[in-house]
Amino acid sequence: MSIDIKEMRTDTAHAEETLANAATGAVVSMAGAAADPVGTTRRQIRRLSKQGEPVNRRISRRAERTAENIAETADDVVSGNLAERVALRGIRIVRNRARRRDMFGDVLYGGLSLLNSVLDGTARELNKFQDASQPPARGSEHRSSPARRSTSRRRTAAANRVTRATRRTTR
Repeated sequence: MSIDIKEMRTDTAHAEETLANAATGAVVSMAGAAADPVGTTRRQIRRLSKQGEPVNRRISRRAERTAENIAETADDVVSGNLAERVALRGIRIVRNRARRRDMFGDVLYGGLSLLNSVLDGTARELNKFQDASQPPARGSEHRSSPARRSTSRRRTAAANRVTRATRRTTR
C-alpha cells in the first residue's frame, strides 16, 4: 500500500476550492437575502413547495386508502359480513387445496363432501321452518261503519257457538 503524495495534494486542493466556493456562495446568498428579503423568501418557499408536493400527495393517497380500508372493515364488522367473508375465503382455500390428488387433498375432499351434505340437510330443515313461519294471507276487508263490525262480530260469535255445540254432540 503506497501513499501517493500527488493525489493527496490534488484532493486537498479540490477540497479547499469546494470549501471556498461554498463560503462565497453563502455570502452571496446572504447578501441577496439582505437586498431582497421578500423575493428570497418567495423563491425558497417555491423551491420547498416543489420538493414537498409529491411527498404530500403520496401521504394523502396512503391516508385515503387507509381510511377506506378502515371504513370497509368497520362496516363489515358492524354488519356481520366479516365473519362470512373470512369463512368463505377459508372454504375457497380448502377447495383449491382439495383439487390436488395427494393424501392431504383427499382428506380435504372428504371433509368438504361431509360439510356440504350437512349444510344441505340444514338448509332443507331451515326452509321447512321458513315455510311454516310464513304469515297467513289476509283478505282485504273494507269496513265502512262501526255498526257492521259489531254485526259481523255477533254473527261470528253465533257461528262459533253453533260449531262448539256441534262438536260436543258429535263426540
